[in-house]
Amino acid sequence: MERLLGTNPLYSCTKMKKQICDQIHFFAQFSKFINTILFLLFFILNCNPSDLQNPSDVHSREFNETQILACILKGKDCLPCPGNTSLSYPQNTYLLGQNFPVSIKTNLCGQIISCKVSPALPTGLTLQNETCEISGSPTTISSYTDYSITATTSSGDTNTNLRIGVEIGSLVHLRFTNGSFENSGIQPLTLTAGASLTIIDGSEGDTNGAIHLNNTDISSQIGGDSMLPSGTLPRTICIWLKPDALLGSGVQELIFSYGTLFSNACGFGLQNTAGVTGLYFTRANFSAKQTYAPSAGVWTHICIVFDGTNSSFYVNGSFLGTPATTGSGAVDTILQRITFGSWGGGYPYHGGIDGFRVFGSALSATAVNQVYLGSLVLGP
Repeated sequence: MERLLGTNPLYSCTKMKKQICDQIHFFAQFSKFINTILFLLFFILNCNPSDLQNPSDVHSREFNETQILACILKGKDCLPCPGNTSLSYPQNTYLLGQNFPVSIKTNLCGQIISCKVSPALPTGLTLQNETCEISGSPTTISSYTDYSITATTSSGDTNTNLRIGVEIGSLVHLRFTNGSFENSGIQPLTLTAGASLTIIDGSEGDTNGAIHLNNTDISSQIGGDSMLPSGTLPRTICIWLKPDALLGSGVQELIFSYGTLFSNACGFGLQNTAGVTGLYFTRANFSAKQTYAPSAGVWTHICIVFDGTNSSFYVNGSFLGTPATTGSGAVDTILQRITFGSWGGGYPYHGGIDGFRVFGSALSATAVNQVYLGSLVLGP
């Protein structure tokens, strides 16, 4: 009887239906992602029996398995998405760093057949044909340029425009907008702070665009892991300062440091020696001091350019001097933390900070002035 039933088309159809359903429910136990996909397949196909057992038959088990596998391998969402049906990106304007990797994904929800861009993207960047993702590392510095990107979908063409510029990229760029510690530079950086910090208007006049530090902030410094130039590697460090008052004689205030405190840290601060205030830059056992007193209650832009040997100071985009470097011994080699406002709990800085940037190269005088002006840092 079983043998006869096995040759019955109705019995075979019912048996195949059971096999498909059983297999769907089996897979559903192991993955929420697979469960969602198979649930929709179950709903759409209603476990229709197979007429032919091959991948070309939309009712067959083999077809279902092939589609599921293909979907997973593509790494895409296999389910219908309710997002944008027109091409767009999270931002309209992107300022990228030279030789810094980037990945800009579209918000377009749907099957993309192809993508094209005009004019060609900056050298080093690629537009992915099936996703419209912009990726790669731009190798050429360039001013802002407008690009038109078109995606061809099953519903037709959809277009958007992007404005992209490529500058000398900074490893760290802290704008402190609305008190944010987000780093728009490339290096990983986690910043935390206590509630005693206050937010003030920034150097550009933006409301709540800067951080204020004083001696009440010693126990709640901004800190975090950092990967920044050490040893004799060139670097450029820039920051906006707004001191609360001029320093008294013998007073020293540290603005920031990174590395291992009291051992091999790199730091910058203000120091008054015998009534003369200066900017000082230290690297472990070495330091350089430039005579200059930032005005109290006024935003001043400071840049230190270290070329591997000498430290040059710039104020408000203009060259101030290259003082002699003193010291001997080992140079800073270990990077652990970046701290604003004190040196291991001492020498607290009283005032505002804004626009902190660290570059992995010794910028030219032209580039330093561009940083000060807030324009694209194109050099040379």
